[in-house]
Amino acid sequence: MTLVEALGIGAGDVVALVGGGGKTTAMFRLAREIVSKGGRALTTTTTHIFAAQIALAPAHVIAADATPESVGAALDAHGHVLVIGATDAGSGRAAGVSLDLLGRLRAWCPRVCFLNEADGSRMRPFKAPAAHEPVIPAETTLVVPVVGADVFGKTLGPEHVHRHELVSALSGAPPGAPVTPEIVARILGHPEGGCKSVPANARVVVLINKVETLADRGPARETAERLLRQPAIQSVVLATVRGEKPVLEVCAR
Repeated sequence: MTLVEALGIGAGDVVALVGGGGKTTAMFRLAREIVSKGGRALTTTTTHIFAAQIALAPAHVIAADATPESVGAALDAHGHVLVIGATDAGSGRAAGVSLDLLGRLRAWCPRVCFLNEADGSRMRPFKAPAAHEPVIPAETTLVVPVVGADVFGKTLGPEHVHRHELVSALSGAPPGAPVTPEIVARILGHPEGGCKSVPANARVVVLINKVETLADRGPARETAERLLRQPAIQSVVLATVRGEKPVLEVCAR
């Protein structure tokens, strides 16, 4: 099973990836899978993206240069284009794109699958969103909260958790406590956590990544079981996004 199949992504879907633990890797993996099956993918971010990540795309278009012609030409040539905001010459980091531009891109490319990294995690496997995030377009049809399974058993602190104080407040777990499946499930399924700003008609599928790092899949399966008690969560995918076979299990009701 491909990651596209596990997440139930179809042509014309608008996907927002939120959380931590491999969003960018998952986004580009999904784009490659879509192109390999003859589809087209447009990747972007409403937060920011680094130079090394930009290099993962076969072509990119800067927002100021985005037109139906420039984006269409890149899609015709490669099947996949990354659209980014202005780039800082010193760091190579690019800003995200505006919701207005995303709306126009969608109008220009109605049958293209959009993949949007909608928040940042400072390379941590687990997070809770700040007041200004995530930035999810109203057109979004699928929200994918992501967590890295390597966070299980780690301490609830800044070394492993982005905005750990918010995770503590939302979950009720004290700072310094070990991160458990209960804590992860509470955050990912919380309306101010992984389910924040989900459009009314969008599906929610959780992606637990890096499951290969666990001695056994027990913590990931327990997290999935807890999440599936919540009506908002359609399914949970246990994955190793960098692996040759990325999908390990799909958990559904």
